Amino acid sequence: MLKKTLEWTIPLALAGIMTGCATYRPPAQIQSAVATVNRHTPEYVTEANKALREVGHPDAERLTGVGLRLQTAVDALDQWANGANQEADQ
Repeated sequence: MLKKTLEWTIPLALAGIMTGCATYRPPAQIQSAVATVNRHTPEYVTEANKALREVGHPDAERLTGVGLRLQTAVDALDQWANGANQEADQ
């Protein structure tokens, strides 16, 4: 009986949590901060990647990839924080 209860409770709790995360909007200060970071991240990543290539850094390829993934993550966070994520609305 306990096993069956847990088998149903855990998935339902996770579904509820995910629904709450999809509809939650952060405070205006957080939205503004994320937008500011997102506005400057592409320039920083571009400059860092350029510097890595120019100096011939041994991990340039890996670090360039990290920078691009960071840029993508910050953009996705900005879209969520400012309500532009259409997937969450559907």
